[in-house]
Amino acid sequence: MSTSRFFGHFSALVIWSGSVLVHQIKKCHMSGRPEKWPGHSPREGERIRRYAAVLSLGALPVGWPAKLNYVDQPGVRAVFALDSRLQQDTLAIGDFPLCRLLLSNDANYPWFILVPRRNDISELFQLDVADQQQLWLETTALAELLKDLFDADKMNVATLGNVVSQMHMHVIVRKRDDAAWPAPVWGKHPAKPYESEQVAAIRAQLRVVLTEDFTFLEG
Repeated sequence: MSTSRFFGHFSALVIWSGSVLVHQIKKCHMSGRPEKWPGHSPREGERIRRYAAVLSLGALPVGWPAKLNYVDQPGVRAVFALDSRLQQDTLAIGDFPLCRLLLSNDANYPWFILVPRRNDISELFQLDVADQQQLWLETTALAELLKDLFDADKMNVATLGNVVSQMHMHVIVRKRDDAAWPAPVWGKHPAKPYESEQVAAIRAQLRVVLTEDFTFLEG
């Protein structure tokens, strides 16, 4: 069967079965046995199974338009991966609609980081327009909230990425008597890890004010 005819048949199959297709593929892989597809040869069925497996991971199949967004299809979600250095140096607080909110493990400053839950993004302009707007909305809302919560003299908001390329936005509370004032915080002093009681207190403060469109993670 030609490639165009194969994709034509498979398109109809996806439209007819939706997320059931991916579920059926997973069931097949878990059972460890091949599963016959009505109207298709075993070889053709294997091609369909491989294609659906790729589709279930959010990858873009070869030969399909680049602007198709499979992540938005029912039952198909890309897995968000946080950079290992961010995992090591921060504490997870929770999720806005777009961004994961992290607390830098440095008690010298209330230093927060927003990471858009989009893979393979290192620059702001690589986000689509809707995500750019959402990132700015979440950044400004968080900065305003933190300024009031911690009685900041100045909020530092920046995206650098020279060391960690994964797109992330720093939202840092600054006070005139903090350890680095008036210089930038980067590289000024060694990080001072939080005590567990300090982290619990910050979480409690945030729970009072982050009441809409935010989901706290267990910590």
